[in-house]
Amino acid sequence: MNISNLNELLQTQMLNEGSTSSVSGFAISLNELKHGFAFFSNDEEAINEAVQKGAFVIISEKKLLLKDKEVFYLYCEDLSLAILKLIRFMCEEKELEFVLCEPLALDFCEVFYLERLSGEVFLDFSKLINAKKKTLFFCDKELYLLRICASFDTLRACEFTLLEHSSLFSTSFICKQMYFKNLALPFVYTSFFASFVNFILEHNLRLRIKEKKLDFLQVYFINKNNEICEFGSSSRAFLLAKNELHFDFLATHLSKVKGFKTAAKNTLFCDFSYSSLEDLKAYKDFRYCLIFENQEEFISFFSQSLDIQPSLF
Repeated sequence: MNISNLNELLQTQMLNEGSTSSVSGFAISLNELKHGFAFFSNDEEAINEAVQKGAFVIISEKKLLLKDKEVFYLYCEDLSLAILKLIRFMCEEKELEFVLCEPLALDFCEVFYLERLSGEVFLDFSKLINAKKKTLFFCDKELYLLRICASFDTLRACEFTLLEHSSLFSTSFICKQMYFKNLALPFVYTSFFASFVNFILEHNLRLRIKEKKLDFLQVYFINKNNEICEFGSSSRAFLLAKNELHFDFLATHLSKVKGFKTAAKNTLFCDFSYSSLEDLKAYKDFRYCLIFENQEEFISFFSQSLDIQPSLF
């Protein structure tokens, strides 16, 4: 990009005019900085290192001492805003496409080999700057999308038929005249899965499914001593949610399942409140108990001497 055009795009003040006319790329991290790049930063030490590494342009909120007269120094009042202006320009130039979805739906992007955004420009910078033309991105933050693109699509609900033998552990359903059999996915997630299938087919994309990424719930069957036992050898199980978002979703949507309970640390908003895993191990009044715990710590505390592998759903 021509540096005078960059200055105009970012609406910055040129404190020093260097000796080159254009930049070959952009970076906000020294690890991604290459010779001839423009570098965005407010860190003086990082800026000095960027100049040594061959940055042609420095964009910063700080009016720094000019240590290299060959480098352009562009001053901005708000670095985040300057980066957003560049990102929006690049998104339009590359014709990137965006889809707004619910926060929980974002976890399905990996399942279908789709890209997702965090909604934080510093975290998304490299992904967007380096994206190929017409790359599709999903995001759950509407205001963020409004700042980086002119328009975006929305992930919509899709009708599906849930088959009778679907359960907490596997789901079979029909969607868009396609039969999905025994997916390792609790039935309450089917609406998200169907929405992605519908979107992919409507936009003539390749339907690819990475089933191992359907890891939103891990199931550990336990014996009468609340110790992990072989899959299917007990009628009771702990259900480990992937994160708090999934915990809240499952707690709400599985509440009517017979024998289903929730347990959480030091709160009254659950069926069983506990302070430590030792307290949790004493709890037995359930068939399925949903928790949110560190997986390794849970396995270590609840395992028997046998080396038992978890069952992932």
